Amino acid sequence: MEEEASANSSITTEDGTPETSSSMGGAMVKHRPGRPMAAALARARFMGTLFGDAGIVGGFGRFRVIGRLGGGGMGVVYEAYDPDLARGVALKLVEVTDKDRGTALAEAKALARLSHPNVVPIYDVGLEREGVYLVMELVRGQTLRAWAPGRSLREILEVYQQAGRALAAAHAAGLVHRDFKPENALIGGDQRVRVVDFGLACEADDPARATHEQRAIAGTPRFMAPEAKTGAAITPAADQYSFCVALAEALDGAREPAPRWITAVLDRGRAADPAQRFPAMVDLQRALARDPARTRRRAAAIVGLVSAASLLAFLVGRQHTNQEDPCADGAARLAKVWDHPARTASLARISALGPYGASLQPTLARELNDHAAQWVREYRAACVDHLRGTETTTLSDRRTTCLEDGRRAFAEVRALVTNAGPATLVQLPRAVQSLPDPAACSDLAALASDVEPPPPAFAQLLASVREQVVQARIQVGAGSYESAAVRARAAVAAARVLGYRPLLAEALLVQGHAQLQLAPIESVPVLTEAMSVANQARDRTVAIEAWARRAYALAVTRNPAAAAAEADFVLSEAKGSAPGSFALALLYNNLGSVALAGEHRTEARDYFTHAVAVSRNLTGAGALELVVTRANLAIVTDDRAAADQLVARAAADRAQRLGADHPDTLDTLFQRAVTTVEDLHTTAEMLIPICAGYDRHSSYRSEDCWLELGLVRADLGDRAGAIDAMTRASHTPGNPVLAVAYLAFWEGDVQASTARFAAAIDKLPGVPSEPWWKTLERAELTLGLGQARRAQADLPEARTLLTRTVADLAMITRTHPATSFERRLGRAQVELALTLAAIGAAKAEKTAIAAAGLSWLRRAGARPAEISQLVTEADSTR
Repeated sequence: MEEEASANSSITTEDGTPETSSSMGGAMVKHRPGRPMAAALARARFMGTLFGDAGIVGGFGRFRVIGRLGGGGMGVVYEAYDPDLARGVALKLVEVTDKDRGTALAEAKALARLSHPNVVPIYDVGLEREGVYLVMELVRGQTLRAWAPGRSLREILEVYQQAGRALAAAHAAGLVHRDFKPENALIGGDQRVRVVDFGLACEADDPARATHEQRAIAGTPRFMAPEAKTGAAITPAADQYSFCVALAEALDGAREPAPRWITAVLDRGRAADPAQRFPAMVDLQRALARDPARTRRRAAAIVGLVSAASLLAFLVGRQHTNQEDPCADGAARLAKVWDHPARTASLARISALGPYGASLQPTLARELNDHAAQWVREYRAACVDHLRGTETTTLSDRRTTCLEDGRRAFAEVRALVTNAGPATLVQLPRAVQSLPDPAACSDLAALASDVEPPPPAFAQLLASVREQVVQARIQVGAGSYESAAVRARAAVAAARVLGYRPLLAEALLVQGHAQLQLAPIESVPVLTEAMSVANQARDRTVAIEAWARRAYALAVTRNPAAAAAEADFVLSEAKGSAPGSFALALLYNNLGSVALAGEHRTEARDYFTHAVAVSRNLTGAGALELVVTRANLAIVTDDRAAADQLVARAAADRAQRLGADHPDTLDTLFQRAVTTVEDLHTTAEMLIPICAGYDRHSSYRSEDCWLELGLVRADLGDRAGAIDAMTRASHTPGNPVLAVAYLAFWEGDVQASTARFAAAIDKLPGVPSEPWWKTLERAELTLGLGQARRAQADLPEARTLLTRTVADLAMITRTHPATSFERRLGRAQVELALTLAAIGAAKAEKTAIAAAGLSWLRRAGARPAEISQLVTEADSTR
């Protein structure tokens, strides 16, 4: 009989109990009732009865076991509580032989990397005693076996399509489930299907594999493909067969009989020959989504409309027929907020606002036109899918909301472009880059979430609040933070009244993001509430982004320890619920910033590396923000050449998105010039156009740029060039103390220079433990004062100041290597070596410091005359 297991098979019976053994991939997993794992759980339950918490029956490792949920060929599943992560989980325990433990654990970890909304996520895997354990999402719901009877045909097709997407995702990852059946798919209270029990999953075989290479037979007989029962090659077609058998059974219990076209699709999917089935699971899903009757009805309706319109046109004088395509109104809908002639006129005005406006116009026109065309395409795709009925009402509504948000964002960009003046031109390319990617509205996996749908009664009010949130997001992206904060606060107030938590969480997140740019410490409570409300609303993506921004706010307000709290938990949640997303990439990036603020350079490098990997393929809103991940990785990359390539690529990316002369692009070019380029001549050549660009934009970075150029020119012996650069730096807004002091020094007023350096140092607060950037500020001033004291022949004081400077800068460059810091250290070493020589210090005392200074002078391409002078002084015996 088909239901009987052969002696060497790994088969699960219909009720899910193990008959002999099962296989995790290629490793045979032997179940031995009563052996260590079972005994450990029995003992844990007994101890829990005596000493455990109320409702908790025992423990296993760190997990508190609450009760048994069920058993199957892959082991026993328990409901458990994870105290470390403060959440309920499903804990699956599988016993394996000693020789198979490593293989089983490796394969379980491979399964944990399979992430899809319709696959139950695996949070953790590991070894405990003699078994493998898997920690999974705890899904409260029904199996499809229990759920399906008495449902409508459409309901059954919709939920099985979700299960099909899970199998398609596994196939895309190179895995075959091998045991799909109604018992291995759960539908939760959120109506989302999760496929479970990938315990028999294996890597897909090559169909041409030699027949004598037998697979271990595994699965449930009634759902097993013929090739799986013979040990032949296992391909995704085997899952297709099981899926069709399961769906056919479910449809047999539906309220109405399945039409012939569905029967034909299922017959093909369960053909005995794998080659006769559909090419892939996605092709099977498409076939199930095509209803010939519906297509004929639509065609007939369109023909009717055409006929009626033709008759009307004939009667009124051959006017245009009515719209033949019900999904062709996307362009008209978008034109209502900003049509092509209006865009052209607005951009022509931008072009007339000076040279920078003229340089922006072609790029803005191209990107806006491309975005509009893409939005129209995605609108049509969503409309067609809705008319076909290929997705749930909830999913269709979410696509509509997504597209409408994109239309609102387009309208906000229109307002910015229309009202832009010379001072706000830099906001426009940022705003365009902040437009949400229309393709995201067709990312069904991302749209399928547990978030509660909005109440229909508040639809219009919610739409108004959503518009404010979208407007604020564009304002934040553009860099108009005050305006964004005002709009976001209004949205928060309105969302509180409506009581719809998902929208309130979004509004709080945008408000917190805006305030983060204005006053970081004030953003912390707002972002904290955004996290809490988003978690209550089950919007993991918003919660993760809010936590990431909150962590950054805490880090920049000198509290990296608080910022790192719960980082592991949030990162685990992000990887499980938002893989490959902007939120995950931002989280990695901001955790890197937190680690860097806490002086954990290696940890920061790991985080930034992950951020770069996740952000590589992201598009749309947020992609511009994540360009910084490469620049951040460059900061913690020890290989200077590799770091230079990273920051150069980040600069090129920003130039492509914003323009070569945009201040944000200049910022990245400036970072490259002062952190990865060592040669003084090259650095000076790079800084000149950057500083000029900052001046054109009246950027606050002008002072930093001209100051850096002045110091580099001084190191090159170009006093006139150094004075010119420092003069420009001293004329910038703010308080350019360092520039004014150096300018006096190089112009020959050493006494005034000394007074300015000393006064600036006195104003610095004396704290026992200051952040490294404050130490750097102090060291820059003591370096200048040390040079001034040396010029005044106050050699003992110069020696004291320069010795302290060398120590401080050496500490900074060890943990924050950058060529600008190394230049300051090198200059301090040279000045100290010359001071020691002038004092007449013993050769042994000055040799090491002189050697360090010489090493820097040679690497940086300094003046030969200065190198010769230091060699002479270092070799002197005075």
